[in-house]
Amino acid sequence: SSGINAEYGEIKNDGRCLDGDGENPRNIMLYECHGLNGNQQWFITEEGMVKHGGSGKCLTHDGRFLLLLPCDQNDDRFYWKFTGGNVEVAKKFYAIHSKQFSYRTKAEREEVQRERERKEKEKSDLKKREKQEAEEKKKKEEKEKKMEEEERARKEKEKKKQ
Repeated sequence: SSGINAEYGEIKNDGRCLDGDGENPRNIMLYECHGLNGNQQWFITEEGMVKHGGSGKCLTHDGRFLLLLPCDQNDDRFYWKFTGGNVEVAKKFYAIHSKQFSYRTKAEREEVQRERERKEKEKSDLKKREKQEAEEKKKKEEKEKKMEEEERARKEKEKKKQ
């Protein structure tokens, strides 16, 4: 489940923005920031893919250059992790502010997925528990109501006997 939900915006270095045209895979450069998003907008998915806002393609590399190619979930070179600091993208290709890009291994991606599944299960278990507690409360209230009615009926019977 590859979704855009983590972060988005510009990737900056010294006031310039990472820019890609989406047509030529190697046409990725630092360009004057224009604030219009498009070619300078990037989405970082929860899994660690960096998607280009203008084309929907993903940031990867061939060992020498950054590339913008159709996203490939089976290729580790499309996954990145971010640890902060004024550091460089993909080893020494481009320096950026605020995020550090490095490889995110398959094991790390699987750990992210396991953590997401664990949280979803916790949420699901909580909902089940809340539903169960609500049902038990309803049963208890119904039982108490029935006991009150039986008590009332018993008292009515006793009144009639007198």
